[in-house]
Amino acid sequence: MSIYGAVDLSQFKKQPEPAPTATPASPLTELGTPADGAAANVIPGPISVEVTADNLNSIMQTSTQVPVVLVFHSAKSEKSGELVAQLTELANKLGGRFQLGSVDTDVNQQVTAAFSVTAVPSAVALLQGQPIPLFQGMPAAEQLSGVVDQLLAAAAQYGISGRMDGDADATPPAPELPPLYQAGIEALEAGDLAGAHAAYEKALAENPGDSEARIALNQVELLQRLEVVNPGNDGARAQELLQTAATAPLTDLETQLVAADVEMSISRPDAAFARLIDVVKATSGAERETARQRLVALFDTIGENELVAQARRALANALF
Repeated sequence: MSIYGAVDLSQFKKQPEPAPTATPASPLTELGTPADGAAANVIPGPISVEVTADNLNSIMQTSTQVPVVLVFHSAKSEKSGELVAQLTELANKLGGRFQLGSVDTDVNQQVTAAFSVTAVPSAVALLQGQPIPLFQGMPAAEQLSGVVDQLLAAAAQYGISGRMDGDADATPPAPELPPLYQAGIEALEAGDLAGAHAAYEKALAENPGDSEARIALNQVELLQRLEVVNPGNDGARAQELLQTAATAPLTDLETQLVAADVEMSISRPDAAFARLIDVVKATSGAERETARQRLVALFDTIGENELVAQARRALANALF
């Protein structure tokens, strides 16, 4: 069992001085209200929730107002059930000062892979949508409380001080989106990829530093490329394109780029990244730069995680 929350959580502290270890920003009552009388922002929603691929985005949004602790568990691990029970009790005792998200790794393999979890039980925190590894294994009760205290302290210093109201039927209000973002989402829902592309492209033109617009634009462009080479996302066609790439040289840039897109569409970003890194190694000049740019764009389609971090390091090694 390893605990490394104190190191990872330090990135969320506004002040340059580290907070005292395992000491919350202000003492907490069992109802989850700061003892100094400051009122916590009450967020509608359950204190504990089962996490799936369908509700993960909503939970990520919740983490902008309330710290979230994801506990990864499996029926194959006896300690998993104990950890879920202890964290559930702690979340209720603190009155929803953090939301507990339970991830059944046997059922929700996509969510498990997204957080690069390889062992159960494990816990990962979310602050403003950013994952922070907390621990693997089964910590002692006092260690578990200390990690949660550190999480709450870091969250409070970063301005995240809400609490869940415990209403399991409540639906948190959807965040208000800028007009161009809303236009992009509506276009996607209508199947209008060109319209979505235009909206996000305009948002990025108005604010070149808007990373969310860049990510959305790269995601739409991936969908547009796939619509050309494999309309309807046909499985047989996808295998045909991958087989063609398997017999083509790495210097056949267009074939390899298409294959990488297909691998992204079948949830194999690891294979797509490895393929394009090999293409970068095998090519030079304009072709190499094209492969590099496509790889960086594909990083954006899934966001930062350990898989992307590893691929970025491999790309750097291939370039230099």
